Amino acid sequence: MTTVTTTAPPTTATSSRVRAGLALGAVVGAINFAFSFYTGDWGPEEPPFALVVLQGLIGLVSVVIAFLAWQAASRKILRINAGALIVNAVGVVPGVLMEGPAFIRIASAALILGSVPAVILIMRRDRNSVSLDD
Repeated sequence: MTTVTTTAPPTTATSSRVRAGLALGAVVGAINFAFSFYTGDWGPEEPPFALVVLQGLIGLVSVVIAFLAWQAASRKILRINAGALIVNAVGVVPGVLMEGPAFIRIASAALILGSVPAVILIMRRDRNSVSLDD
């Protein structure tokens, strides 16, 4: 008797958890994109303009990729989206650590705390295994 254990094919964009992660990632990306237009008080030291523009572009990429991943069930697109969210979260860490308005610190922390579950939900794979006996 031979036993073969296989795993079920991964469900990507059709999974409700993945879609929740994509939606959360799109919200995080949209907020990050909106911050590239922020003209208020950044505190004693303003971030470099290039960093603000780069973070805005990464946020825009997150929104576009989330839309594409919602439409196409591709693991590659999901990985690109997760990578953009990780880079986004790392890029806003200085906003939490800098001296400045509480609004900037809280928004930066919220972006980080939104990115973590989004990446976890996007990259989650089903662990169902099917055992075939013959």
